[in-house]
Amino acid sequence: MTGLKTAELARACRIFLTLAYPGGEATIPEKRRAYLHLDANALCSDYLPPTEFARGIAQVLTNATGGLHGYSLRLGSKGFPHLKLQVTDYNHGTAWVFTVDTHDAFPRGALVEGSAEHAAWTQLQQNNRRLKEEIEAAWAQEGLWTFHKLLLLDLESPPTQA
Repeated sequence: MTGLKTAELARACRIFLTLAYPGGEATIPEKRRAYLHLDANALCSDYLPPTEFARGIAQVLTNATGGLHGYSLRLGSKGFPHLKLQVTDYNHGTAWVFTVDTHDAFPRGALVEGSAEHAAWTQLQQNNRRLKEEIEAAWAQEGLWTFHKLLLLDLESPPTQA
C-alpha cells in the first residue's frame, strides 16, 4: 500500500464517526468506536485487512486486474449500520480519495411506491445523502481528498489542446 497515511485515515474516521453518531462516542458500536481513536503514529496497515482489528469492519477494494484499489470501512451511522467510509487510490498512490458510500440502493420495484416501507426507505436515503454531503464537506475542509476536490481541480485545469 503506497501513500495512504495513518494520520489521514485517522482524521477521516474521526470526522465520519463524529458526524454519523451525533450522540457522542458512547453511541458508536464498540468495534467501530476503535476507529475513532486510531494512532496516527502507527502503521496504516495495522488498521486494515487482513488484521484482526479490521475484521468485520474493513474490506479490500480491488481494481479490474485484481490489484489493490482501496478500502471500504463499514462504520455505519446512528440511523443506518451499513454506511461506509471508502478510500480509493488515485493515480497510483499519489493521492487517496475519501468518499461515503451510502450503501442504500434498493432494486427498483422491490418496494411498492406509496407504501409505508417505500416512504421509510426514501426518508432513509435522503438522510444518508445529507450525512454523506456533510461528511465529505468536512473532509474537504480538513484538506482530505474527495471526488468533489478532483472535479474542482479538473475545472481549474482544463485539458490543453494539441
